[in-house]
Amino acid sequence: MGLEFGHDLGLRRALRGLPLSPLVPGYGRLVAQQRALGLRHIGDALVEHGRVLRVLDGIFEEGGARRWQHIGADRLRQVAAARGGAYGPLLAQLEAVQLQDPAALRRILLYQLAELLQAHPQGSDPGTAVALGVCPQEAGALVRVAAAHLRLDGEQRRAVEELEDAWADGKVRCAAGLAALLPAGGGGDALLRRRLAEIAERVKEADDALDAAREAERSGDLRAAEDRTLLAARLASDCPRALLGLVRLHRPGEGGPAEPHEVLAVRPAPESVTVALSPAPLADDAANGRRVIRLTRVPGGPTRITEIAEASASGGWVDPGPPFGQEVRYAALPLRDGRIDGPPVVSDVLLVAPDVSGLRSTTGRGRVEATWTEPSGALGVRVQLVGPEGPVDGVAARSGTLTATGLGVGAYVLRVHCRYRSPDGAVVESPGAEHPVSVDPWPTPVDRLDASVGQGAVRFSWSGGEDADVRLVAWPAGPPEPGAELTDDPARPWPAPLPWEAGAGGGLVPPPGSVTHVSALAVLGPRAVAGPGLVVECPPAVAGVRVERVGGGRARVTFDWPAEAGEVAATVDQDGTNTVHRVVARSTYVREGLYVDVAPSAFSVTLSAAPRTADAVVVPPPGGETRVPADIAVSYRIVPGARRALRRGPSLLRVTLSCPGELPADLPEFVLVARPGNGRDPLRPRTHTDGTTLLRVDAGTLSPGSPVELPVPSGLRPPYALRGFLLGEGAADVRLDEPSPTTLVVR
Repeated sequence: MGLEFGHDLGLRRALRGLPLSPLVPGYGRLVAQQRALGLRHIGDALVEHGRVLRVLDGIFEEGGARRWQHIGADRLRQVAAARGGAYGPLLAQLEAVQLQDPAALRRILLYQLAELLQAHPQGSDPGTAVALGVCPQEAGALVRVAAAHLRLDGEQRRAVEELEDAWADGKVRCAAGLAALLPAGGGGDALLRRRLAEIAERVKEADDALDAAREAERSGDLRAAEDRTLLAARLASDCPRALLGLVRLHRPGEGGPAEPHEVLAVRPAPESVTVALSPAPLADDAANGRRVIRLTRVPGGPTRITEIAEASASGGWVDPGPPFGQEVRYAALPLRDGRIDGPPVVSDVLLVAPDVSGLRSTTGRGRVEATWTEPSGALGVRVQLVGPEGPVDGVAARSGTLTATGLGVGAYVLRVHCRYRSPDGAVVESPGAEHPVSVDPWPTPVDRLDASVGQGAVRFSWSGGEDADVRLVAWPAGPPEPGAELTDDPARPWPAPLPWEAGAGGGLVPPPGSVTHVSALAVLGPRAVAGPGLVVECPPAVAGVRVERVGGGRARVTFDWPAEAGEVAATVDQDGTNTVHRVVARSTYVREGLYVDVAPSAFSVTLSAAPRTADAVVVPPPGGETRVPADIAVSYRIVPGARRALRRGPSLLRVTLSCPGELPADLPEFVLVARPGNGRDPLRPRTHTDGTTLLRVDAGTLSPGSPVELPVPSGLRPPYALRGFLLGEGAADVRLDEPSPTTLVVR
C-alpha cells in the first residue's frame, strides 16, 4: 500500500492530491454545527479522544489488535447511537453526505486538515498532524502535500465553500461569480475543475437563450421571447436578466400552467407585506411550490431582486423588510423539481407606504385624545382632524399621540398619514388611516364644595355644575381626582348619593362615629365629572354622662369612655356667652377625672370624642348635651330669742332663698321637723317623717333676698333636735344649706 499522494489507491474517484474545495452542499451548516461542539475538524466527531485516523485511502479508525475499521454510513450510525445528544445533528448530516457520495466524507476531512496545517505555525511538522489525530505513519505524507498545496485567501475560501450550494440551488450566476475568484483549472483539484467547466457551460447556455429571447422580442414574437427567457431562468435561477425578462413579458390574465387566471394579491402591513395567490394553488402545483421575488424600482439604477422565502400563517408569503417609500412588485414563479417551470404571476405596483396601526381614540369634555403606532421606516405623520365646521386648526401630534382640546360637541374624523422618504429624496405619504370619533356633551364640573355645621347637621354648598345633576357621594375605594371624567361603567358604578338623614335647616346628619370623604359628582346622562371633596367626621356619642356641682365654683363630669377614642372634648355653655372647652386624654381622665369651672347659673355640658381627622368638618353627635340647672340654695338658721331677765324669748326660724337668674316655677316647700330625745341627747331626724313637723314655709313665700322668719313653736319639751327638709317636685334641683347640727339641738 502506498503512503504518498499520487498513488492509485483503487478507490473510485480517489484523490491524486489534496482537495481545494469540500464541494458538498450544506457545508456551511455542517461547519456551524462542528464549531458549536468545539471540534477542530469532523474527524474529532468520528473517534473517541486519543484515537487516530488514517486518511490516505479512505477514513479508517484505529481498532484493537492493530486492526483498522473503515468509517462508512453504518459506522456513522453506530457512533451517533453511542454519542447521541448534541452530536446527533452533525453525525446525521455526515451520514447523509456519505450516502450521497462515499468519497465526500474523506474530501471534507482532507480539506479541513489542509486548512488547519496551512494555518499552523508548525504545519510542516508531522507532529502537528499527529496532534490533529492523524495516524503517525501517514502524518509525514500529509504535511508534505499540505505544504505544497495551493493556499487560499479568505475570499477564495468563502468561494470554494459556497460554490456547491449555489450550483445545487441553480444559482448559476452566483456560482459563476464565486468561480471567478478561484484559480483557473481548479488548482489541481480534478473534481473542482469539472464543476467549474460545468458552470461555465451553463452560463453560456443561459446567455445564448437570453440573446435569442432578445432577438425574438425585437421581431415581435413575444411567445418565443418568453420561452427563451424561461429557458434561461431554468438554466440560471438567479439570473436578473431572465427574472426581469419574465416579469416584463408577463401578460396580465395569464398565469402559470396549473392555474391560468391566478392573481397575486399584496396586503401591506405596518412592518411587512403579505403576498398570496388567489385562488390558492392546486394540490399538484402546491407540492412543487412557488418562488416569490420582490422587484424594487431604483430611479436611475438597476431593479433590485430580493427573494421572499418566509411563509405566512394564513397561506402565502411574508416580506418582512419591504423598502419604505419605494415602488415594488412581487412575482410568484412556479417550480418543478426546484427549477422555474413557467411564467410568473405578477402583482400590481405597490408603493410601500403603510399607514399607522392601532389607531384608537378617547374623548372627554371638548377633547379628543388619540394614539397609534408608526411603522419603523416612517419619517413622521401628518394629522388632520375634521369636525362639523371643517378642519380643526392647531392640531399637532408627536410620538404617536394627539390631544385636541376646546372642541365643540359633534362628529369628527381623524386622518393620519405616514410620511416616507423616496429614493430621489422626495417625501411620499401613505393613503391615510381614518378614524371616526364623537365629542359628546359633558357636565360642567363642581369647582368648589363648602360645608357648615349647625344644630347637629352639616349643610353643603357648592359652585359650578350649573347644567348637571350634582350628587354628594362617598367613594368606597377612594375618590377620583377632581376633574376626572367618568362614564357609566358597570365594572365601577358611581356610588349612590349620601344616605344620611335630613336634619335641621336642610342639612344632613352623618352617622355617629363616621368619617366620610364627601365628594361632589356632576352627572349628565351617562357621563360625569368628579369634583372636589371634604372630610366630614361625626365623633361617636359619649354615654353615661353625669354632672354635679362640687362647690368652689366647680362641677365634676363623669361618663363612660367611648371605644377607640383617644381624647374627649368637653364644652360648657353658660349664660349665653361664657363657653369653656376642655380636651382630656383617657389616661388623664382615669387618673384625675374631669372638672370644669362653672358659675352658679344654669349651664350645659356637651361631651364628644375628639376628631381623629385633621381639617375635617366636625358634626357633634345627637344627644350629647347634659343640662345642669342653676345653683338654687335654701338656707335656714335657728335664731335664739332675746334674753329677758333670766329667761330667753322664743327662737326664730329664718329661711333664706338664693337663686341666680330667673326664679324657677317649681320651688320646693320647706318644713322644719323636731325629734324628741326621751331624756337623752336627741338624734337628728333622718327624713321629714322622722319626727314632728313644727313649721312649713310654702314656695310662694320665698323670694331671693327676702328671708322669711317664723317663731319656733315652744310646745315641745326639751331636749329635742331640729332639722329642715325640702319637699316637692323641684326639691332635687335645690340645694339645702344646713347650719351646724349643734345649733339645732334644744335643751
